[in-house]
This record gives sequence, structure tokens and C-alpha cells, in this order.
Amino acid sequence: MNDKWQEFIDNIKDDSAKLIKEELNNLLNAAKGDSEEFIRQQGDKLKSYLNQLASGKITKEQFEGYVIDIKDLTEMQMLKMTVAGKASAQRLANGISKIVIDGLLKII
Repeated sequence: MNDKWQEFIDNIKDDSAKLIKEELNNLLNAAKGDSEEFIRQQGDKLKSYLNQLASGKITKEQFEGYVIDIKDLTEMQMLKMTVAGKASAQRLANGISKIVIDGLLKII
């Protein structure tokens, strides 16, 4: 069963929505399967915020603030992690910047 956020993106009338959905799925799946608990937690938060946005429980502006917080916290945590953990954290932070902030937020 699809999450609310996937249906929400499916209803966006923009050519880039399908690509953003695929990239978000990849980002969330990578976070879910990561060996670092912190990365898994941040992925869960991102998914939760996406579903809240899709359900109308939070505004676009609130969503943007939340994802920027996740990105910033991930970048700070990266300083404490091992090399492998740092790579995962960097992928998550970059994905949030590229896919969510520079992609999704521009088409909704």
C-alpha cells in the first residue's frame, strides 16, 4: 500500500513529480536499510513529515522547516560518525537538499 505522500506526489501536475517520487523512494529505502540507527531515525522522520504534508496536517512552510532541521542535524551528526556513517549521513543530507528542498518544495 502506498503512503499518503506517494499519492500526494502522483497528483502533482508537473513532469518532474515522477522522478522526485522515485528519488524519494530510493532515499527513504536507503535510510531504512542503513546500519546507522541515526540515519534510520532521520529517514523515518522524513517519511512522517511527508505523510503529514500530504494529509494536510502541516503546511508547506512547516514541512520545509522540518526537513531543513533534519538536514542540518544530519550534517552535525556526521562530524561524530565513523567514515562509513559519514558517507550515509552525507547521502541523506544531500538527498534532502536535492530531492526535497530543491525538487519537491518547488513543485508543490
